[in-house]
Amino acid sequence: MKKIIFTVLFSFLLLNCNQKESGRLLSLNDDNIDTLLSRSYNYKLDKIQRDKYADQVSFILSNRINDSLTRSYYFKLAGRHYNLNESERYINISRKVYILSKESNDSLGIAKALQYIGDYHYGKFINDSAYYYYSKAEKMYLHIKNNEDIDRLRLYKANILFYEKDFSGCETAVVNILKTIKNKKDFRLLYECYIALGNALEGSNNTKQALIYYNKADEVTNQLKKDSHYLSLKAQTYNYLGRVCQKENNHNEAIYYFEKALDISDSRAKEPLLFANLVNNLGYSKFKLNDKSGFSLLYEALKIRNTQNNIPGIVSSKINLSEYYFAKKDTVKALLFSTQAKILAHNNKIFEDELRSLDLLAKIDPKNDSYYNNRFIKLTDSLQNNERATRNKFARIEFETDEILDQKKNIEAEKDKISSQRWVILGFSLFFILIIALLYLTKRQHSKNKELQFEQEQQKANGEIYQLMLEQQGRIDEGRQNEKKRIAQELHDGIMSKLTSTRLNLFILSKKTDEETIKKCLLHIAEIQNIEKEIRAISHDLNKDVFAAKDSFKTIVTALFDDLKTTLQVNGHIEIENNINWEMVEASTKMNLYRIFQEALQNIRKYAKANLVIAEITKHDNSIHVKISDDGIGFNVKKAKSGIGLKNIQSRTTMIHGTLEIKSNVGKGTQISLVIPI
Repeated sequence: MKKIIFTVLFSFLLLNCNQKESGRLLSLNDDNIDTLLSRSYNYKLDKIQRDKYADQVSFILSNRINDSLTRSYYFKLAGRHYNLNESERYINISRKVYILSKESNDSLGIAKALQYIGDYHYGKFINDSAYYYYSKAEKMYLHIKNNEDIDRLRLYKANILFYEKDFSGCETAVVNILKTIKNKKDFRLLYECYIALGNALEGSNNTKQALIYYNKADEVTNQLKKDSHYLSLKAQTYNYLGRVCQKENNHNEAIYYFEKALDISDSRAKEPLLFANLVNNLGYSKFKLNDKSGFSLLYEALKIRNTQNNIPGIVSSKINLSEYYFAKKDTVKALLFSTQAKILAHNNKIFEDELRSLDLLAKIDPKNDSYYNNRFIKLTDSLQNNERATRNKFARIEFETDEILDQKKNIEAEKDKISSQRWVILGFSLFFILIIALLYLTKRQHSKNKELQFEQEQQKANGEIYQLMLEQQGRIDEGRQNEKKRIAQELHDGIMSKLTSTRLNLFILSKKTDEETIKKCLLHIAEIQNIEKEIRAISHDLNKDVFAAKDSFKTIVTALFDDLKTTLQVNGHIEIENNINWEMVEASTKMNLYRIFQEALQNIRKYAKANLVIAEITKHDNSIHVKISDDGIGFNVKKAKSGIGLKNIQSRTTMIHGTLEIKSNVGKGTQISLVIPI
């Protein structure tokens, strides 16, 4: 009881940890690619979550530069989709990494991508396309002298020849592979080569030799005990051995191998198709030995194959059941199963099983045996012609890929020739450039002598000009001093006297507040308006120098934000880089920039309903960058372009030769960006 409780608690904790890991969010950057890939392989997570991680990896890679690491991650992502039988995602990524490899002239990447594309067609039984891409990949591997993956690739090509009934071609190809790997310790590849060679020999009806290589494959499995597929490989070997025994009508020995395979393999749950194949073969041999249990095994195999939608297996099961019913003299059911098998085999181009069904139908339905025999003969002739055409087609593919490789070599040789010619041309060009440079330097030295004489004369003239400038500056300073005296006099004699007079006249209000006194004082209040006009006129004259003092611009712009915070009670903040020398910025530029700030803050005050206003003024090279942002209600920029406020901002930007960009969306705030050359 304690053990059960401990197991439940441990499972709960493990599940909780997995949920926490899957829920932990990762930022989409390069540092997390490996982690995201690992999570996409984590079968403890549900498929939707794993697909999400894979999509995140794809998104990160789409924003990376095309380098070797990016392509390596794409290959890993493609492998992930291949292992999960996500064929369309797999081929899309394989094609993408092929294009990236071509763009980077990555020969190894091109070869690997071609092999991946071939794997896609191989898995789809599109044999001619698979053979074509494998051949191109093989030639590319040979060209770059990389033999790491070439032997397995050649085995895939040999298997394609087997599928296309070119048994002798498959046998020759596998023997050549065995010659190259005899000193290697790749036992898995050696096992697959022995199986492929056994299949080719079995296809040629050389069953004795097939048994030899199937037994060799069985011996090699002893070196594969650490392989995760060890039991499955062992079971497949016994299945092949049992199948050969069936062909030799040695059904007792066949049953021995099939039962042995079923005993060691947990294929019912993990590999249902292998399990169905073994059960079907076992049932057929038992049926041939008049063992009644064979019938239930044949039906069990058909049931599993129907569940898995395994069309070739379904056809094989129906033919076996038809043969069983025919032996039991139940011609109705025998005819039904054979007819179904024939139609299904024909529709799915499983011609070997179609021939079996036609041969069986001719025996079951003797009245129509001539029809079935004629169809059998026509199909046999057609298959023979097709096999010859297929062999020619694959030979042509080999020739075309060789031709492409030869063309590539010729192009590279031509490139080397052109490169040599370019070096010769470059040598002559450098020689002529050297001569021209010497002539140029001689002429330049002569010109410098003349320039030196001219500079001496120019210096004398500059001295005279400088003296005149000093005199002119003296006059300007004198005029400025006189202007200051004039303004001071105006303030003292005009405005101050009027203010004093008005103050004295209004002072009476502190002693008398009758109606007549108030009426007289109202006349003096009107005089204050005239004083305001005089002050405004003087202020206008002084306005041109308002930004002249050091840091004055920074101070007055900051004051605008302080005023905004006070009046609207919002969070307002401005940052101005300290490395901007405002003394070197023209007064007109600062004036217009100040007005732009005024207009922008006025718009925020009136319309934005913002809680936060942020401004930045930075310097980049020879320009000042200004950014004003708020989190207000925003607006449609296209509809608001005709507004007076925006027109004023645009007009002032144009006056200082700047560029303006306004971004805003309803409900998402507003951002004004300004670049001003200095």
